[in-house]
Amino acid sequence: MRNLYKMLAGSVTLIRRDPMMIMLLGVPWLAGALLGIGVPALAPLLQTAFDVDIAPYYPLVDMLLLMLTPMLSGMLAGFLMLDERDEGVGVYYAVTPLGGAGYYASRLSLPVLYSIIVAPLLMAVFSLSNPALWRVLCIALVGGVFAAASALLLMAFAGNKVEGLAVAKIMSLLMFPIFIPFFTDSPWGMVAGFFPAYWMGALMSGPVWTLLPGLAVSGTWLMALYRRTQRA
Repeated sequence: MRNLYKMLAGSVTLIRRDPMMIMLLGVPWLAGALLGIGVPALAPLLQTAFDVDIAPYYPLVDMLLLMLTPMLSGMLAGFLMLDERDEGVGVYYAVTPLGGAGYYASRLSLPVLYSIIVAPLLMAVFSLSNPALWRVLCIALVGGVFAAASALLLMAFAGNKVEGLAVAKIMSLLMFPIFIPFFTDSPWGMVAGFFPAYWMGALMSGPVWTLLPGLAVSGTWLMALYRRTQRA
């Protein structure tokens, strides 16, 4: 446990040295400030000019923030691991007492912890629809596990940081099913249940048991991509 803690502390030190990684951590807060202040300011103008009420769509703004948090933290963990692979550090960690599995655990726990800690803070400061805390935590947990899977997706399909940027752009598309439950409650919408982001959206208004398939799907992605990185 002590070795794992030291590895986590080392991860934080590495992130602090990389301006791009620090920028990724700040994006959800910048987006929260822009959306949390800008959208309510825009609402009366749209109401007056076009007789359009955007208040019913405030949950979409909150879902966007809840989507950004795990997505960007997953990218951060993935880029960190890509850097270490390029430098040959990953091989070194494999022969330490922590072992290869411990190395992955220390790196992949970063986006999970970041999502669980930051998502409630973002909602407390910038939320427009004020979702219940249990919903935010459940969404953050599912999103955090999927963020860990996203980091492995970068490791599996990107050879370096430049390729990682290209993969990350494609990877961001995997988050858009989060909006499907908002627009339809048709059973056909569950076709998108293959994507963890769908269950994140379902948790915004659905019952608590929706957490279980969300974790199951996210965990399946995580295990499948972990095995893929071990074969690479």
